[in-house]
Amino acid sequence: MQISISAIRERRGATLPFFFSLPPEAVADLPGDVRAVSDVEVRGTVTNTGESMLVRADVRGLFETPCSRCLQPARMEIETSFEERFRREDAAGADSGRGEDDDVSYYQGERIDLGDITREHIALQLPMKPICREDCRGLCPRCGANLNETQCNCRLDDIDPRLAVLQALVDERSEAE
Repeated sequence: MQISISAIRERRGATLPFFFSLPPEAVADLPGDVRAVSDVEVRGTVTNTGESMLVRADVRGLFETPCSRCLQPARMEIETSFEERFRREDAAGADSGRGEDDDVSYYQGERIDLGDITREHIALQLPMKPICREDCRGLCPRCGANLNETQCNCRLDDIDPRLAVLQALVDERSEAE
Protein backbone atom coordinates (compact mmCIF):
# COMPACT_ATOMS: atom_id res chain seq x y z
CA MET A 1 0.00 0.00 0.00
CA GLN A 2 2.48 2.54 -1.22
CA ILE A 3 1.92 5.89 -2.88
CA SER A 4 4.40 7.23 -5.40
CA ILE A 5 4.95 10.92 -4.66
CA SER A 6 7.47 11.62 -7.42
CA ALA A 7 4.94 13.79 -9.30
CA ILE A 8 4.51 16.24 -6.38
CA ARG A 9 7.76 15.90 -4.43
CA GLU A 10 9.35 19.05 -5.85
CA ARG A 11 6.14 21.12 -6.16
CA ARG A 12 5.09 22.81 -2.90
CA GLY A 13 1.29 22.97 -2.57
CA ALA A 14 0.70 20.20 -5.13
CA THR A 15 -1.90 17.56 -4.29
CA LEU A 16 -2.12 13.99 -5.50
CA PRO A 17 -5.32 11.94 -5.08
CA PHE A 18 -5.09 8.19 -4.48
CA PHE A 19 -7.36 5.17 -4.15
CA PHE A 20 -6.57 1.60 -3.07
CA SER A 21 -8.84 -1.38 -2.91
CA LEU A 22 -7.00 -3.84 -0.71
CA PRO A 23 -7.82 -7.56 -0.63
CA PRO A 24 -8.61 -8.98 2.83
CA GLU A 25 -5.16 -10.61 3.02
CA ALA A 26 -3.52 -7.16 2.97
CA VAL A 27 -4.96 -6.36 6.42
CA ALA A 28 -4.67 -9.87 7.84
CA ASP A 29 -2.53 -8.90 10.83
CA LEU A 30 -5.22 -7.11 12.84
CA PRO A 31 -5.41 -7.75 16.61
CA GLY A 32 -7.30 -10.74 17.97
CA ASP A 33 -9.38 -12.87 15.63
CA VAL A 34 -10.49 -9.93 13.48
CA ARG A 35 -10.40 -10.48 9.74
CA ALA A 36 -11.55 -8.52 6.73
CA VAL A 37 -14.38 -10.14 4.77
CA SER A 38 -14.44 -7.63 1.93
CA ASP A 39 -11.96 -5.44 0.15
CA VAL A 40 -10.79 -2.50 2.26
CA GLU A 41 -11.05 0.81 0.42
CA VAL A 42 -8.55 3.57 1.13
CA ARG A 43 -9.20 6.91 -0.58
CA GLY A 44 -7.47 10.23 0.01
CA THR A 45 -4.94 12.83 -1.01
CA VAL A 46 -1.26 13.59 -0.47
CA THR A 47 -0.31 17.26 -0.31
CA ASN A 48 3.22 18.62 -0.45
CA THR A 49 3.32 21.28 2.30
CA GLY A 50 6.95 22.12 1.62
CA GLU A 51 8.14 20.75 4.98
CA SER A 52 6.33 17.43 4.75
CA MET A 53 3.79 15.38 2.85
CA LEU A 54 0.33 15.59 4.41
CA VAL A 55 -1.75 12.45 3.86
CA ARG A 56 -5.51 12.59 4.43
CA ALA A 57 -7.39 9.34 3.92
CA ASP A 58 -10.74 7.64 4.48
CA VAL A 59 -10.79 3.89 5.13
CA ARG A 60 -13.80 1.60 4.79
CA GLY A 61 -14.28 -2.15 5.02
CA LEU A 62 -16.34 -5.03 6.38
CA PHE A 63 -14.76 -7.08 9.17
CA GLU A 64 -15.66 -10.19 11.15
CA THR A 65 -14.71 -11.39 14.62
CA PRO A 66 -16.23 -13.78 17.17
CA CYS A 67 -19.09 -12.33 19.22
CA SER A 68 -17.97 -11.68 22.80
CA ARG A 69 -21.21 -13.22 24.12
CA CYS A 70 -21.94 -16.28 21.97
CA LEU A 71 -18.76 -16.74 19.87
CA GLN A 72 -20.72 -16.74 16.60
CA PRO A 73 -19.34 -14.50 13.81
CA ALA A 74 -20.05 -10.81 14.37
CA ARG A 75 -19.76 -8.56 11.32
CA MET A 76 -19.10 -4.86 11.50
CA GLU A 77 -18.46 -2.13 9.00
CA ILE A 78 -15.52 0.04 9.93
CA GLU A 79 -15.24 3.57 8.58
CA THR A 80 -12.43 5.80 9.73
CA SER A 81 -10.27 8.61 8.49
CA PHE A 82 -6.82 9.86 9.35
CA GLU A 83 -4.42 12.69 8.72
CA GLU A 84 -0.71 12.00 8.95
CA ARG A 85 2.39 14.04 8.14
CA PHE A 86 5.39 12.35 6.53
CA ARG A 87 8.90 13.77 6.34
CA ARG A 88 11.65 12.56 4.08
CA GLU A 89 14.31 10.50 5.82
CA ASP A 90 17.61 9.92 4.06
CA ALA A 91 19.20 6.48 3.70
CA ALA A 92 21.28 7.01 6.87
CA GLY A 93 18.13 7.54 8.94
CA ALA A 94 18.71 11.25 9.46
CA ASP A 95 16.02 13.86 8.99
CA SER A 96 16.78 17.50 8.63
CA GLY A 97 14.51 19.44 10.92
CA ARG A 98 13.54 16.51 13.16
CA GLY A 99 12.26 18.05 16.38
CA GLU A 100 11.87 16.44 19.75
CA ASP A 101 8.11 16.88 19.83
CA ASP A 102 7.36 16.19 16.17
CA ASP A 103 4.42 13.90 15.60
CA VAL A 104 5.32 12.77 12.10
CA SER A 105 6.10 9.60 10.23
CA TYR A 106 8.99 9.20 7.83
CA TYR A 107 9.47 7.97 4.29
CA GLN A 108 12.45 7.20 2.10
CA GLY A 109 12.80 7.62 -1.62
CA GLU A 110 9.78 8.35 -3.78
CA ARG A 111 7.13 6.30 -1.94
CA ILE A 112 5.06 6.61 1.21
CA ASP A 113 3.88 3.37 2.79
CA LEU A 114 0.40 3.63 4.33
CA GLY A 115 0.08 -0.03 5.39
CA ASP A 116 0.92 0.27 9.08
CA ILE A 117 -1.01 3.50 9.60
CA THR A 118 -4.10 2.10 7.88
CA ARG A 119 -4.05 -1.07 10.01
CA GLU A 120 -3.52 1.01 13.14
CA HIS A 121 -6.56 3.19 12.44
CA ILE A 122 -8.73 0.16 11.65
CA ALA A 123 -7.64 -1.46 14.92
CA LEU A 124 -8.53 1.70 16.85
CA GLN A 125 -12.09 1.54 15.50
CA LEU A 126 -12.73 -2.06 16.52
CA PRO A 127 -15.18 -2.44 19.42
CA MET A 128 -13.76 -3.78 22.67
CA LYS A 129 -16.65 -6.23 23.06
CA PRO A 130 -18.05 -7.00 19.60
CA ILE A 131 -21.51 -8.57 19.52
CA CYS A 132 -23.35 -10.31 16.70
CA ARG A 133 -26.61 -8.47 17.49
CA GLU A 134 -27.94 -6.20 20.22
CA ASP A 135 -30.20 -8.85 21.78
CA CYS A 136 -27.55 -11.61 21.85
CA ARG A 137 -28.20 -13.83 24.88
CA GLY A 138 -24.75 -15.42 24.89
CA LEU A 139 -23.74 -18.84 26.17
CA CYS A 140 -25.07 -20.72 29.21
CA PRO A 141 -22.38 -20.50 31.90
CA ARG A 142 -23.10 -24.10 32.97
CA CYS A 143 -23.45 -26.17 29.80
CA GLY A 144 -22.18 -23.76 27.12
CA ALA A 145 -25.36 -23.88 25.00
CA ASN A 146 -25.91 -20.95 22.67
CA LEU A 147 -28.98 -19.33 24.24
CA ASN A 148 -29.83 -17.63 20.92
CA GLU A 149 -30.47 -21.05 19.37
CA THR A 150 -31.74 -23.22 22.22
CA GLN A 151 -33.11 -23.10 25.74
CA CYS A 152 -31.17 -25.20 28.24
CA ASN A 153 -32.48 -26.60 31.52
CA CYS A 154 -29.58 -25.48 33.66
CA ARG A 155 -30.34 -23.91 37.01
CA LEU A 156 -28.48 -20.62 37.31
CA ASP A 157 -29.37 -19.55 40.83
CA ASP A 158 -25.98 -20.22 42.35
CA ILE A 159 -25.70 -18.80 45.82
CA ASP A 160 -22.52 -17.55 47.37
CA PRO A 161 -21.77 -20.05 50.20
CA ARG A 162 -21.40 -17.14 52.62
CA LEU A 163 -25.03 -16.19 51.96
CA ALA A 164 -26.47 -19.73 52.02
CA VAL A 165 -27.87 -19.15 55.52
CA LEU A 166 -29.92 -16.20 54.25
CA GLN A 167 -31.21 -18.27 51.33
CA ALA A 168 -32.32 -20.95 53.79
CA LEU A 169 -34.33 -18.30 55.68
CA VAL A 170 -35.98 -17.13 52.46
CA ASP A 171 -36.82 -20.74 51.55
CA GLU A 172 -38.35 -21.34 55.03
CA ARG A 173 -40.57 -18.27 54.71
CA SER A 174 -41.68 -19.32 51.25
CA GLU A 175 -42.69 -22.76 52.54
CA ALA A 176 -44.53 -21.25 55.50
CA GLU A 177 -46.70 -19.05 53.31
